[in-house]
Amino acid sequence: MSTQHARDRRVFVDRTRLVLSVLLISAALLLSSCSRAPKSYELTILGTADLQGMLEPSRMSIDLDGDGEREELEMGGIARIATLIDEIRDERRGRIVVVSVGDDLMNRYFHMYKGEAIFSLMSMAGYDTYAFGNHEFDKGPEVLAAAVTHADFDCLCSDLAVEGTALAGSCDPWVIRSYDGLKVGFFSIMTEGFPYVTSGNDVELSGTNLETAHRAIRELRANGANLVVALTHVGLARDMEIAREVPGIDIIFGGHSHDYTEKLVRVGGTLIVNGGEKGPYLVRLDVSTGPDKRLDLSTPRFELIPVTGDVIEDGDVAEILAGYTESFPEAIVLGTTDVAWDMTKDTIRGGESTVANLVNDHLRSKFGVDIVVNNAGAFRGKRIYPAGHVTDSMLHEIDEFSNYAYSLGIEGRYILELLERSAALVGGGGFLHVSGLRYTIDLSRAAQVIVQDAEGQWRVDTPGERVTVAEVEDDSGGWAPLYPDRVYRIMSNSFMVKHEGDGYFWLKKYGFDFDNTYSTFYSILAEVVSSTGELNPGEPDGRVSIIR
Repeated sequence: MSTQHARDRRVFVDRTRLVLSVLLISAALLLSSCSRAPKSYELTILGTADLQGMLEPSRMSIDLDGDGEREELEMGGIARIATLIDEIRDERRGRIVVVSVGDDLMNRYFHMYKGEAIFSLMSMAGYDTYAFGNHEFDKGPEVLAAAVTHADFDCLCSDLAVEGTALAGSCDPWVIRSYDGLKVGFFSIMTEGFPYVTSGNDVELSGTNLETAHRAIRELRANGANLVVALTHVGLARDMEIAREVPGIDIIFGGHSHDYTEKLVRVGGTLIVNGGEKGPYLVRLDVSTGPDKRLDLSTPRFELIPVTGDVIEDGDVAEILAGYTESFPEAIVLGTTDVAWDMTKDTIRGGESTVANLVNDHLRSKFGVDIVVNNAGAFRGKRIYPAGHVTDSMLHEIDEFSNYAYSLGIEGRYILELLERSAALVGGGGFLHVSGLRYTIDLSRAAQVIVQDAEGQWRVDTPGERVTVAEVEDDSGGWAPLYPDRVYRIMSNSFMVKHEGDGYFWLKKYGFDFDNTYSTFYSILAEVVSSTGELNPGEPDGRVSIIR
């Protein structure tokens, strides 16, 4: 090799080394710069509310395409929900939490398997955080505690005093989990109606909704939570009140009112979604934070994912569900009755009904109202059920429409007009059955007439004179006049209260302080017979007398 050639080679090697050195230094600087780049955090919340034991797909009236028209579609099902959860879990790679906010332990799977089927299948589907609803307690804390042993998810009971009860050690006041370095704290809030909407027995509320929220936020923040998520069973309107009154909650995932939030609700710095009922949609909320790990309110994404027949069922979940389903007896027996239940149309709509009395008396006792009034059309079945077994299907048949029980305040003068409306509808679905009240109808006298104006507003055209006696039961069990100026706390069903069913416009127009209990005739009777083992209508007591 010539001297010049060797010199040129050294120059080339030196230049190459210099270029490589520059490239390596640049790469190191770039990597260092990247490592110092601000880190953001992401979290996906999936969930449902109020599945009500609806583990199989069912026919529902749904406006799926948003055109304002409802269609009858097969929706929901735990095996389809499991597929969607699994797909999104793969996509999000650990930055996901799957929640339920209660009222899942209901209906035939609950009656038959006492929570084993529902909680084990929800665990298989991928749920990992759970807040009890009131209906989880319908068979008492002991049954719920046994059900929790089949749950592979964390159960929260932030505002329930469970020490010394069957639930002790079965649930936590709060939990904190880390998602890729983001610490998220979860706590629960139960409806303040808990003492009277279910069978809590020795489990009681440990504080109000607001007290619970304030306490949980302090404890979660003190233990390092970056974000705070409330799993609530109080209803959407109450969720919004809590968000206004309690700063520091980042996200509320709620249930109990059976609402789906069609778009993301924001109150102050709190994002709110609700999970509907029976599972036709899976709720998805994607959120992110900045480097300070505070919720970025400008970037959340909310979606209702339809659980339709296009979703392929998870095979393992479907197989286990089929095993439970195939083991169902012909009828699920809840208890017994010593007397026949006459639910024929003529009996229910023509005068006093011992079964209607039974339902109304349990409603009045449970919710502590003065008076219960329910239209005859709300009681179905249309046949005589013989003495013997009280079954799940029997109670569903009797409560075909599953209307919710509402309580409200209203003056006595309007209750008198309700009774005149009833007196005009004897023999029809608008005839009223009552509790805490007795009244006499004289069919020979003038009947009330109501009319509707062009705007759809009802008014009384002819007052009616058929109600000759109207008395209210007092605290001693005696009877006092129904005073026109007195405010009474009464209970009726959503068909009458919210929809002016059978022309009962007075409740919606003149009532106030409305409270939807989200309880039905079915849920009340099922709870009673499950706890007592029997459900016997009494003898007629003359609370409705008709002079023909």
